[in-house]
Amino acid sequence: MKNRPLCSLCLVIAILIGVLTAGAGAKFVPELRPSPVEQYGEKDDWLIVRGQVYKKEEKEKYQILYLKKCSVYFQKDQQSQQNQQSQQSFIKESRMLIYDEKKNKIQIGNEVEAEGKLSFFETARNPGNFDQKAYYQRQNIHGKVWSETLKITDHTVKRIQNVLENIRVHCRNILLSEAGEKNGSILSAILLGEKSQMDPEIKKLYQVNGIGHILAISGLHLSVIGIGIYQLLRKLTGSYTIGGIGGIFFFFLYVLMIGVTVSVIRAGIMYLFRVGAEIAGRHYDSVTALSVAAAVVLIWRPLSIYDGAFWLSFFAVFAVVVIMPAGQMEKAKTRTEIDIQKKRENKAWIIQIKSMIISNIEMQLFLLPVVLYFFYEFPLYATFLNLFVIPLMTILLSLGITGSFICMLCSGMFKIPGKCMLGICGFILTIYERCCEFFLELPGARVVIGRIKIWQILFYYGCVVVICVIHYYEKKHTQEKEYEKGQERNEAQECEKQRKQRKRGNTLTGMLCALGLFVLLHRFDSLSQMQVTVLDVGQGDGIFLKSPGGMNCMIDGGSSDVKNVGQYRIEPYLLSKGVGTLDYVFISHGDSDHTNGIEEMISRQKIGVKIKTLVFPKESVWDESLKKLAIYAIENGVQVAVMEQGQEIEKQGMKILCLCPGSDYSGGTGNGASMVLSVSYREFDFLFTGDVEGIGEEKLCESIEKYCPEKAFEVLKAAHHGSRNSSSEIFLQKVRPKYTIISAGIENSYGHPHRETIERLEKTGSRILATANCGGIEITVEFGGKIQYTLKEGSETTAYEESE
Repeated sequence: MKNRPLCSLCLVIAILIGVLTAGAGAKFVPELRPSPVEQYGEKDDWLIVRGQVYKKEEKEKYQILYLKKCSVYFQKDQQSQQNQQSQQSFIKESRMLIYDEKKNKIQIGNEVEAEGKLSFFETARNPGNFDQKAYYQRQNIHGKVWSETLKITDHTVKRIQNVLENIRVHCRNILLSEAGEKNGSILSAILLGEKSQMDPEIKKLYQVNGIGHILAISGLHLSVIGIGIYQLLRKLTGSYTIGGIGGIFFFFLYVLMIGVTVSVIRAGIMYLFRVGAEIAGRHYDSVTALSVAAAVVLIWRPLSIYDGAFWLSFFAVFAVVVIMPAGQMEKAKTRTEIDIQKKRENKAWIIQIKSMIISNIEMQLFLLPVVLYFFYEFPLYATFLNLFVIPLMTILLSLGITGSFICMLCSGMFKIPGKCMLGICGFILTIYERCCEFFLELPGARVVIGRIKIWQILFYYGCVVVICVIHYYEKKHTQEKEYEKGQERNEAQECEKQRKQRKRGNTLTGMLCALGLFVLLHRFDSLSQMQVTVLDVGQGDGIFLKSPGGMNCMIDGGSSDVKNVGQYRIEPYLLSKGVGTLDYVFISHGDSDHTNGIEEMISRQKIGVKIKTLVFPKESVWDESLKKLAIYAIENGVQVAVMEQGQEIEKQGMKILCLCPGSDYSGGTGNGASMVLSVSYREFDFLFTGDVEGIGEEKLCESIEKYCPEKAFEVLKAAHHGSRNSSSEIFLQKVRPKYTIISAGIENSYGHPHRETIERLEKTGSRILATANCGGIEITVEFGGKIQYTLKEGSETTAYEESE
């Protein structure tokens, strides 16, 4: 690095910013400190927000306005008059979001005034869930307002941004109309970064197959735009300067149109370095360009170190410009006579395909820790899928951009070439989708590992560094031999010696690679632990069980106030824990807040989490919703079983016993007929009660007396979300729970948990934990008699440990 002073300086800056961001936190990064609106405002405060629009985002039912230079006025209530400044609190806020359901005609640069209620962004409610607060925190946005009224106070517009915005919207509409809604939305994501209207199932399909990167604006996109125009203008004018200036100009306009992201800045800086080097007649150093881009991104947004897009973007390019060329140089130095002969026989394409496969494998291996840390799984066949996906992407981008502009600028018969180009793009996207579906059907297509530990990542990349050092000294040794004096040496002996050295080096490389992969892919979970997690699914139930030997189960899974709870709350948690398949899913009863997430997961098994068996209570208590769920499960290849009172499942020391409903239950379907399960491991007992109440709870007391008379339950999952109609004093005296967990939504419309239930629980001395307050609650039971529970409170995770 001594010959690259700029590279060295930028690397030091990038590393220093990363260390300070991770170590010092809010002391170093202002975005992590509470903003003025977080300090002085509370949820549902009535606000007047004034600011300048710098970005717009269209949704199906509303638009989002991004405001900067905001002035925020707090009012006592909605009826307060704006001119009563003395009754208002005034603060300055850097940026805020305004949600506009009326979709007023607002232009970028307008200053607007919006009135509405203040709300804040949610943290991840369960491990593995999307952290909305952290996402907007990286953009220095800390609050949002759903506007009741919105008006423009200053009609000044930013002409260039508005023209580009209109072009983007017009281009998106053309893609949707000419390529069809499905393919048009995918092309909008690829060409314009517009993912809001894209089918989430297609997005997930691409991701689980390892080609999700094509949906992000990357260096490939900018190469087609910037380098393409630069080379075209250079050929037309014969001038590097004119070509470079023209390429930079169009590149700059494209970036303004699609928006600034981490990958765009990285690709843009590297593009400027490349064009600048050619204009100046100097050598383009990709390593220096990459290090400068890293320093610029981290100065701009230090919190990018917590963003998967940052690591994938920079590590992918680092692998291309540093890691893979080193290996290719080694192969070029030691290519055998057979390879040369194959070239002479016009079989160089075999070597080229082999080289492409090896390069793809190297790329996948290098990015593997990043993929596992942020996405919890890796696609086994991504290497082969990318062999034709990436080459086709250049065609797709070129035809998509050209076809869109032809359709925008022309009409009538002159649009036909543009339509044909977009039609070809649609055909390529169909190929992508069919190939993804084909590879998903192959055995082992998805390998779910879960979120790996930081020490595993460091160990793996330590092995990579050692491998690189080995190759470096092998190349250095080969180069020294070529410059040895004396032409009389025995060539055959020298070749044999080099062959043996390469063999030793390859053996050591293979061993290090295998060791690194073993440490990276192995879950170092204790085999003597049982884990129970009551997920925060909002107003509903969703409990995960894991036996010491690795049997994975769910009890219920649904919500009445969280949309797509299976996709956004349950599945991400399971994948983060390395769970790709559930052995059993127990359904307590048919209410949608216990079943709709499971039904959603059944429909998404290929791209989500697979379910082997659904377990229902006895058939006599099935209502129509349970009957429909059973039929739907069978149609989708999920087995359906019935668990009667007294039946049990025992595996790896964990026993699941059905206590209710029994044969003497005659209360009909509904809450009272909920299947109640007792889960035991060693001396620890859990009771999961569904929504049982009334006569069902009376029968449950009898069942406890019959099947576990001497048992005191350490943990009770409160029935019916803490309703006053459940958890009676008689029942609680029978159960005697040490901990009671209540699964209920934040500020739910039912008022759960009810005060009467809380008082009864407190009277028994039970410690109450509620998902509405804590988020997901994880309980781990050790073989040696320890119970540990982890609470997810905001962005903080707190672990507690107790001994029996």
